[in-house]
Amino acid sequence: MDHMIHQSQMLDEAAPIDPKVMRRLFSYIWPFRWKASAALLLMVLSSVTTLAGPYIVKVAIDTAIGAGDLSRLNLLVTLFLLTHLLNWLTSFGQQYLMAVVGHSAIYTLRRQLFQHLQKLPFRFYDKQPTGKIMSRVTNDTEALTEMISGGVSHIVGDSLILVGIIIIMLREHWQLALLTFTTLPFLFFAATYFRNKVLRAYRQVREKIADVNTNLQESISGVRVTQSFAREGENAVRFDRINLENYDANMQAISLFSLFLPFIEVIGAVGTAIVLWYGGGQVVQMLLPIGTLYLFLDYVARFYAPIRDLSQVYNSLQSALAAAEKVFGIIDTEPEEDVPGALDLPRVRGHLVFEDVRFGYEKDREVLRGISFEIPAGHTLAVVGPTGAGKTTLVNLLCRFYNGTGGRVLLDDYDIAGVSLASLRSQVGLVLQDTFLFNGTVRENIMFGSPGASEQELINAAKAVHAHPFITALPEGYDTEIQERGGLLSTGQRQLIAFARALLRDPAILILDEATASVDTRTEAQIQEALKVLLAGRTSIIIAHRLSTVEFADQIIVMDDGRIIQEGTHSELACIPGLYRELLHKTQ
Repeated sequence: MDHMIHQSQMLDEAAPIDPKVMRRLFSYIWPFRWKASAALLLMVLSSVTTLAGPYIVKVAIDTAIGAGDLSRLNLLVTLFLLTHLLNWLTSFGQQYLMAVVGHSAIYTLRRQLFQHLQKLPFRFYDKQPTGKIMSRVTNDTEALTEMISGGVSHIVGDSLILVGIIIIMLREHWQLALLTFTTLPFLFFAATYFRNKVLRAYRQVREKIADVNTNLQESISGVRVTQSFAREGENAVRFDRINLENYDANMQAISLFSLFLPFIEVIGAVGTAIVLWYGGGQVVQMLLPIGTLYLFLDYVARFYAPIRDLSQVYNSLQSALAAAEKVFGIIDTEPEEDVPGALDLPRVRGHLVFEDVRFGYEKDREVLRGISFEIPAGHTLAVVGPTGAGKTTLVNLLCRFYNGTGGRVLLDDYDIAGVSLASLRSQVGLVLQDTFLFNGTVRENIMFGSPGASEQELINAAKAVHAHPFITALPEGYDTEIQERGGLLSTGQRQLIAFARALLRDPAILILDEATASVDTRTEAQIQEALKVLLAGRTSIIIAHRLSTVEFADQIIVMDDGRIIQEGTHSELACIPGLYRELLHKTQ
């Protein structure tokens, strides 16, 4: 509740429009400035032709119809039609060009956003729900596209029309024009009053639609768990609550805007009444040509139409700027980068040393507390311990998904904090319990980390982990399309493909993090046979709950509460009292 109140206060105190956001947004338009300039020129021509139509009618009434000059009337009617044809052509051209500019600019922004997301550290993803990130890349950037493609055209075009109307009205009859403009203070008051409220409302809309996406993504990803626990009803209630909050936020914004537009209509009606009252009296007294009265009535209607349009554009602009703040907030998040002067690791042998390594996901809570061990090149280390002991965190630090807060990690005497991430991670093969497969073929998934591998290397890797037989039995073999996350494959099959993917990369260091926890006994037996070949001569780290999978390890460390409490071989640890023997008895 306190967080919600604080968020509301932040929204209330926010500036209506941040010029920095505007300048930054338009920097994406700058590369397409020539197309934008051409569109601007067409906007000017479109505005001129829009203003010319009523003026031609005014001239026709006063100089052709009143004087009975049919030839002049025919000429003016032809000019009137040509003006509208030119208006159609210029309107089409400027709208098309601005659409090209808008979509091109946001294409660039969305590409930059995606590339930036690939570089952000795990800490960012720990705090940001996937649905909200997806909303930034899709919904928020789409709002920016609409604003640039259509909003800019309306702002420039309508502003030109307004200025043109004011100039022509003052030139034709300045007293009537000034009388008509007495309604302008009320317009400025309305715009000022509603501006801040609309911006706050649309910031809330962006937040709520992101919450909807977050809940939707979570519900779809976890549908198996939902159905297995018969939680469909509770999930529906939760979604209804979030969806209702989104509905309320949208209705609040729409209500404000719906109140604003009729107010503009009323002011417009007052302006028209003034022209009819004063201008009509002037016509009756023969002090004002009837064509001029027509011109004022037409221009007054056109005068308030751009203001209504600008109000709607302002609505779109507020929504777009709220979206831009969210998008730029991600882009401004510091990416994971190499330290200055980072070294590119050569092909390493795999000698690994942890020296008094400390780490905490939060500043006041350490997960690793002075971890020290050494793995000679080509040896296999097994890491066991209860859940939450810090086993996976070791892997995260070795791959530099996170950076330690103390101590150091040495790989062939290189401190990994000073090497480039690409050269480090290119030599590490990682297989997790939760296997992730991408949309595409079996071949593409196995070659994900080794796109240049040959066909024979691909097949050899699959054979080594006993994946080749089931792959060739698939409808299209290695070219079989597998759905998102490998939904057409069994858990064991997905895990074997992950093994093949890691092996094909031929890493100097192989990490298996609970990699056999989700496979059946028969598949595990196959993997155990493959592991004897896979791990030979390769530095390997195996994290496992099943102690039967680590008995052959050259070295075993037992972790508990972020510390190493036992160290030795399987035969040594099994013979002495301690946590390892307790875990061994539990798994037998």
